[in-house]
Amino acid sequence: MSTVNYITHLNGVMRKFHKDPGIGPGHRNLYLAFFQLWNKKHFPQKLMINSQLIMSIAKIRSRTTYLKLLQELKKLGYLQYYPSSNPQIGSIIELFRYDTDPDQKMNNSCSIFDATSVQNMVPFNKQKIKTFKNSLKQTRPENEHIVLDFFKKEKRSSLEAQMFYNFYEAIGWKLNGNPIVNWHACAKKWILKADEIKKNQPFKIPPRHRDYLHTSKIKDYSDPL
Repeated sequence: MSTVNYITHLNGVMRKFHKDPGIGPGHRNLYLAFFQLWNKKHFPQKLMINSQLIMSIAKIRSRTTYLKLLQELKKLGYLQYYPSSNPQIGSIIELFRYDTDPDQKMNNSCSIFDATSVQNMVPFNKQKIKTFKNSLKQTRPENEHIVLDFFKKEKRSSLEAQMFYNFYEAIGWKLNGNPIVNWHACAKKWILKADEIKKNQPFKIPPRHRDYLHTSKIKDYSDPL
């Protein structure tokens, strides 16, 4: 696949969004999340995606909403979607290009995409990339001390922090085979689960200690101990 022109493609797809009555804010956010990952992977023809990561970048909390927006983008002709039935293999997205169509080139008749807008989009795109990179940093802590500090702020023991860190470090910071999107949220879930288990443990009545001073058994104290 020839190199995609970052700016020209964004201008083309944004212009199409502007004219398309079926496009809303959710569609824009989801498409931009796909585009950032596509750019990071150097614009392959087909892109394998992690739905949890995409939802996090697009600020979509509901998987139902995510799938609805994705199907609508496909129906409107912005991308092709190949769902995967294997939980270990991600679904495939194919984004259509908008940097090669001569009809998508800017002209003076469209003031909303004038030269000033193009210049202003550059820092915007850099900010989106920075946000995307920062989201990736949340997938795992840099070291064990970061986890210890986090658990300390949550008023938890260092032993519990070490157990959490060692467990997820051993499995590569994955959950159900997928990379953890935010380890802080995972740690809080760990803490809540630990409290729930502790709360649901049955209360055991300690056995009564036998009073060996008062017994009917005859003892012989003449033998040395």
